[in-house]
Amino acid sequence: MHAMKKTLVVPIDFTPVSHEALLYACELSVNHNVEIVAVHLLDSKILDQYQNAQNEDVKVIAQQMYQEVYQKTKNDLDNFLDGLSVFYGDIIRPLIAHGTIYEAFNDVAANYDNPLIIMGTHGITGMQHVFGSRAYKVIINTPYPFLIVQGRSYQQLATIYMIFKHANEINAHVRDINTFSGVFQGKFIFNILADDTTTHAHLPAGLQHLLERISLVHEPLSEINAVERAKQANADTIGICIDEIDNMSDLVYGIKQDKMLENNYRFPVFCLPQKR
Repeated sequence: MHAMKKTLVVPIDFTPVSHEALLYACELSVNHNVEIVAVHLLDSKILDQYQNAQNEDVKVIAQQMYQEVYQKTKNDLDNFLDGLSVFYGDIIRPLIAHGTIYEAFNDVAANYDNPLIIMGTHGITGMQHVFGSRAYKVIINTPYPFLIVQGRSYQQLATIYMIFKHANEINAHVRDINTFSGVFQGKFIFNILADDTTTHAHLPAGLQHLLERISLVHEPLSEINAVERAKQANADTIGICIDEIDNMSDLVYGIKQDKMLENNYRFPVFCLPQKR
């Protein structure tokens, strides 16, 4: 029986950091049944002018402008992806989408089963370009898991340090954890902050196949923040459950969630979607 093909959606804004995100997707796809969808957003204003024009002459001009912009964008996207197929094979599908960054990626991801969105952010040391400071706002408006990477070269992900306020958060995100485990072959450290009684036997049935890769800890974050705790645990990736309330202060993680996305160690951050 063949495993279901996994889909990694990668927003592309033609910057080096989005290229790094694409490299992460390519490396995570190695030895897995994976399709990568590289998505660039086209300014929808030109499309709106074409579709909503009342005057036929204006509509023709707007249509020509849109087609020219679309073709140039398509060529730019193809050039941006050029060369990767030599190393990774024919696994990347370019896609031009329309809409805002807060909606378009959801619309694209909705076409696939259990997608994972891999997005680059420029972090605290770079300019906040198309994404950057908006990364957290994008994430809180999506029902899909994200892997946020900063502008650094790909490094193999070996250990992810995941923080849960309580065991119920694990139960709520079984599907998302399994989505990530489908392309991540390393170890999981589950830090359950408010519960020191959870054992492997208490983990959901949907995660039982991962037991050999999961370690359970109960480490407070009152004196040391989540990023530093992950560093101490020799982790190279952080996992958090997105929650706008938790982002209002540093009481839960010792650091606000949006600041974790731009951490000093440039750890990639696996973001479990906010449950509404």
